[in-house]
Amino acid sequence: MTQRHASTVPAAFLRLVRRVPVLVQPDRPCLLLLVGGLVLPNVPALCIDTVAGVPPRTSAIALYAALALMAGRLPGYVLVPLGLLVMVADLVSAVARMFFLDPDALMHLIDLDVLGTLMATPVYAAGALAVVGIMLVYLAFLVRAGPAMRRGSRPVFAAAVAALLVGDGLVNGSTAYDFGTLASTGKAFESGSTRSGFDALPDRPRPPRRVLMVLVEGLGVLRDGNQRAILTAPFDDPALRRLYMVTTGTSAFFGATASAEMRELCRTYRSHREVFAGEDPTCLPDRFAARGYRTVSVHGYHAGFYGREHWYPLAGFRTSLFGETLGPRFPRRCGGPFPGPCDTDLAQVVGAELDAPGPSFVYWLTLNSHVPVPRGEATPRQDCGRPESRFPDPEVCAMVEIWQDLFTAVSRLALTHPETEILLVGDHAPPLWRRSARDAFKPGRVSWIRLAPVPVAATGVAEARP
Repeated sequence: MTQRHASTVPAAFLRLVRRVPVLVQPDRPCLLLLVGGLVLPNVPALCIDTVAGVPPRTSAIALYAALALMAGRLPGYVLVPLGLLVMVADLVSAVARMFFLDPDALMHLIDLDVLGTLMATPVYAAGALAVVGIMLVYLAFLVRAGPAMRRGSRPVFAAAVAALLVGDGLVNGSTAYDFGTLASTGKAFESGSTRSGFDALPDRPRPPRRVLMVLVEGLGVLRDGNQRAILTAPFDDPALRRLYMVTTGTSAFFGATASAEMRELCRTYRSHREVFAGEDPTCLPDRFAARGYRTVSVHGYHAGFYGREHWYPLAGFRTSLFGETLGPRFPRRCGGPFPGPCDTDLAQVVGAELDAPGPSFVYWLTLNSHVPVPRGEATPRQDCGRPESRFPDPEVCAMVEIWQDLFTAVSRLALTHPETEILLVGDHAPPLWRRSARDAFKPGRVSWIRLAPVPVAATGVAEARP
């Protein structure tokens, strides 16, 4: 490195550059080109692929290859920022697709509070440290080995790049990642609320007095029919079936949780930032409020996430209860990347809101089944982690137990608040890291469960149909 270039790079980075292993020798240019252009920048994804899965990274692989060809030709003060930019773009794109977000939506979510919460989760903290370490080694390698990499064989490098691109497409080319909000363009609209008929409730001449919608974190559609039946067993209670007709189905999803809220509450695939900035949509809580209902939202996380404190009132919620006010009321906390009050405890809050005087529309957004799914916090119903479990994947099994606790709580609410219209619907399929776990769910679909009160006849309560 010339003195001119050295003066433009921070001293700490120069010390790292000097410690790059002795592998950087001028007689190994082809090997250096392959290491700097393919191995080092792609090693996080390659390591994750051995135990989990990542979305296809065609653009990132090509950009890393182009950057390697420029190494030795560009000064360090240009090469380092370019390398950093490509790695950050690669990371943002991969994480966004993993969680059904567009990169713009992801960047709107990330702040210091959210980062602090995520870094308190061991798996995310370890991943972040590994990525930062590899990033520093990669950038140092480009600067130190650049002159030697210039002499590497271009045909060999091109063949290796093509092989990696093909392999990435074959291994990671799953459609399970292709359901961000942009994928909804040109698609006919559908939601659990519209498909179940729940969305039409405020238009009835005599709407029900109590209405509850539960948006369930990660409630996708299990491929296995027997597993689906096990999951929904809390709604098979004969006492519940005497009071409610229970119907189930699936609907499409695009995007993450906030997109699901707009889908189920406002009948649109567009984002809340787009919708509420330019128009005044007629959302479900607004429609109930126009009929004289109390409209209440309940969510255990903080109000600033996804900007809910700003757009919930625009959607028609007159009262919103968030983690800031709910947390101190419950000493027990449930973990995961977004810790807060346990959903099963918040059922008490939902019940109290349904008991309030006058007609009520209560919307409950659950929290505890975020990935990575916490173990040991739900009722141990499914022998998770044991050979005899009906859910072989431990993380899917833990998620099912969390959902079953929630379904049991909702079933109790239905029994103690008869004649309440209830809809449970998933926000998106669970963004599980391992391919085997992710593949346990149907891509692009979420489950919905509707509990509709059985009409009361003059002689008593009619029997619910199965």
